[in-house]
Amino acid sequence: MIKIIYGKKGAGKTKKIIDCANKASETIKGNVAFLFNSKRYICELKHQVRFINTEEYGIKGAYLFLGFINGLVASNFDLEKIYVDGFLKHMDRPMTELEDLFIKLDNFCGENRIELVLSISADKEEIPSFMQKYLVD
Repeated sequence: MIKIIYGKKGAGKTKKIIDCANKASETIKGNVAFLFNSKRYICELKHQVRFINTEEYGIKGAYLFLGFINGLVASNFDLEKIYVDGFLKHMDRPMTELEDLFIKLDNFCGENRIELVLSISADKEEIPSFMQKYLVD
């Protein structure tokens, strides 16, 4: 399952996604991972949440991102939720060209019972139609 937290810069997406990750770490039986492209929020996450600085792994592009998620799940069979703040910062193309990635991510998450929560800096009207079904209000 994929969920997208959206809104313009300064709308509170990061606070919301951090709060969701922290809450999930207290309520689910499995593990929680939080991905961001710097160490900026490491101190705001509970120690039960595995923080991953994606900048250290050179993740820039749809298929590198997909491969990283696959490897993350393969190395941790108890992983239930993955939170990605600033999702578009990891991409090498505009979100209008990510439909193939979302099809693959949706299938992967369904097969592996993973909830993937992404934050995207955009208004609802800017988000492509293929992503609309994942939006969280």
